[in-house]
Amino acid sequence: MEALKRNREVRSKTWENLISAYEQKTGILDKETENIDKEFEEIQTKKAYLAKKHGNTHVDKDDVIQINVGGKVITVSRETLICMKGTMLEALFSGRWEKEIQSDGFDHIFLDVNPECFQQIIHNLSVMNHSSEGNKTSCLQIEEELLPTLQQMIDYFAILDTASFTDISGTAIKKNDLQSSSAGENRISTND
Repeated sequence: MEALKRNREVRSKTWENLISAYEQKTGILDKETENIDKEFEEIQTKKAYLAKKHGNTHVDKDDVIQINVGGKVITVSRETLICMKGTMLEALFSGRWEKEIQSDGFDHIFLDVNPECFQQIIHNLSVMNHSSEGNKTSCLQIEEELLPTLQQMIDYFAILDTASFTDISGTAIKKNDLQSSSAGENRISTND
């Protein structure tokens, strides 16, 4: 009987220790959650301040933007430009830096890049943005001599590592995905 009483006391003490440890860890987690929430709020406040200072807080993904790309005006929806999160294009055209982007004399955003290559990137983003998740296909059509320039632009705009663009200087060409068309252009196709 005495052993049973000791076992009950040991279990009771163990249970109290577990409850105490649980409450201590819960308190630590609650404090960490509170700190994270506070830091997140500070970041959101700073983000809003920077957007107000450097950008336009009244942008809409349905905005139509005219961009002077190397002397050629390209009209594109903001939705297409920002569809790939984490890219330079998304950062430039999200509205956060609207006041800081260089513009031409006609108030078009100015990008000093190759217009043919940029147009291919925009076309590809548009196709990717309007494709179903399971049917995303990347298709770039560009003259062979522009391939290095296109690769540099993909790198610059930080869209190279995304699943919807292929490293055109690497595996796509090595796998003979480059097919000549009758117009003298090259077509690089990949299925994700």
